Order: sequence, then C-alpha cells, then structure tokens
Amino acid sequence: MPVSSPARAMLCVAALLLGFSADAGDVPPDPAVAHANATRAGPIGYRQGWFGEGDNRLHYVEAGTGPLVILVHGFPSFWYSWFDQMEVLKDRYRVVAIDALGAGLSARPAGLEAYRVDALAAGIDALARSLSLNAGDPPDSRFVLIGHDWGAALAFAFAQARPERLHAVVGLNAPPYNQFLDLLQESPDQQARSDYMQAFRKLAPGSADEALARRVWQQSYAELSATGRLLGAEMALFGEALSRPGALNGGMNWYRANIPALEDLARQPRWPAGGTRLTLPAMLIWGGRDTAFTDEAVARTAAISDQLSIVRLPATGHWAGIETPTAVNTALVDFLAKLRSTAGTR
Repeated sequence: MPVSSPARAMLCVAALLLGFSADAGDVPPDPAVAHANATRAGPIGYRQGWFGEGDNRLHYVEAGTGPLVILVHGFPSFWYSWFDQMEVLKDRYRVVAIDALGAGLSARPAGLEAYRVDALAAGIDALARSLSLNAGDPPDSRFVLIGHDWGAALAFAFAQARPERLHAVVGLNAPPYNQFLDLLQESPDQQARSDYMQAFRKLAPGSADEALARRVWQQSYAELSATGRLLGAEMALFGEALSRPGALNGGMNWYRANIPALEDLARQPRWPAGGTRLTLPAMLIWGGRDTAFTDEAVARTAAISDQLSIVRLPATGHWAGIETPTAVNTALVDFLAKLRSTAGTR
C-alpha cells in the first residue's frame, strides 16, 4: 500500500472540512434511522447527517450530546450494527456511527486509493473536526474512537498514528492493521482463516452482483438471526444496506486496497510505520468464538501497548456488539466512565 504523502492527506482533510453538510436532499431517508427511532428507549432520538461531497461523502447517524464518540463498523455491515451500544451511550455522550466509505449511504469511489487505511483515517479526522466545530468546540478537540472488525483495525491504526487526537480507542474483534499484516505474514493458521480476503481482493471490481450480496448477507448474519439476536426487521435492514448498488463492491475495496497477495506481505508498507505503539488508553474486546482471527492477535495487540485493557468474552463470536450487547456495553460504559474520571473527557 503506497502511503499517502502528508500534503495529500492535508488536502483531503481540507476538502472534507469545506464539504460538510448536515443534510443531503438527493439521498432518501435512511430506513434504519426510522427503525431506530421506533424502537429506541427513552426520549433521545436518532438523526442522520452527511459530511463531505462526491467521492468523499460520508453518511452518519448520531444521538445524544456530550463528549464525542465515533463508531466505525466492519464488513459487511453498516452504521446500525452499533444500535445497542448507541442506546446505552447516548445518555452521556454524543455518539456518531458512520457508514464507512463504500457502505450504507456513504460514497462509493471507484479508485482504491480512497480506501487505503491512511486515507480512511484522514476522513475520520476531518469528520471529527467538523463535528466538533458544529458543536461549538475547537476543531482539534479530542474524541473517543470505537471500531469493530475492519473498523477496529482502522481505529487502532488511527490511534497509533494520531494519539493527540484521541482520548482513547476501543476495538472489537480485530487487531491493529499493522499487527494483522504481521500476523497474516507469519501465521499459516491466520492465512487459512483469511483465505476469503484473498478471494475478495481477486474479485474483479463491479463483478459483485446481487446474488453474491445476498449470499454474503445470509452467511454473515445467519447465526445472529437464528438465535434471535437480529430480529426479522433488523435482518431486512442489513440486507437492504448490502444490496444497494455498489455496496458489496465498496466493502471489498477495503480488501483490495489494503490486503496484498500473501507473497507480497513482506513488501507491503505499513501504516503507520511498523512497530508504532499505542500510547493512549485502549481496550480490546475479544469474542473467544471468533473464527476470523487467531488468538495470537490479542497478544500482538497487547505487545504494542502499556495501557491496553483486554475484555475476553469466551462464549461470544465475531459480532460481539450484537451477539452479547450487555457484556460489551458494560465494558464500554465502565471504560469510558473511568476515562472521564481520570482524564476529564468532558
């Protein structure tokens, strides 16, 4: 992955800041927002917004007021995967769940450069600055970043590269991007678990059709549906989000842009630089039944941080926030409460 130059990253930030919009008349209302408001607990509702223009435009949903918390989902999901966490956090925080680039109602640029981890991090930074300005706070106000799956790999990478921008970082069921590349390079077990990534990156752009989207949707959420963790209406929302034109291809672009062929892993540039440590409060929530990553990912994450809290959920799979929301929410509330009491995140 060619690393973006500082100048190009700054241009990206400037363009995004200038492109902020709280509304987007050419995009229909998000049915997931209507569902969230119909099923929410308490008076605090959900509202959608947009940030940026054209290929940079991000769709997000927010609730509550207070310290800013940004949530980033993984593949093949969209913002609603954070609904259970937003319900708990919205009483004390301004929670903003984004549709990551390529997913949901966000833009789906064709070029892979926009999906590279450094460019995605620049987009999150610009969004956070704009949200802070919108709330009457300084644009460089720090925030909390929480991610799952690809969102966790990105969140940890952001924290490694830009620790001055964050109060803390939380990742669910994925290690930092750098540590994952190292693990993938060195572990045959992880290579076997990640063979689907190679299939995704080899799939020709534009060839991800409706039938494939349906298969990915069914395979990804089948267990959650069977166990009642996702109700029928919620399953339909996830299916609709993934079946939108270009949504599946947009998600696969994350793999095409950031995961090289196995033989090229040693030459793949790391972002941030290899060996960069996590120097701020961090938490890793790990589902013990997750088959996407080997347990060595936990040890590799711990090895680069002196402030990492590890919460293990032995009976939980990959979709920890949906599968066991009470345990995840308890961990998040306790972590953020401790953070506020010791670091004054207010």
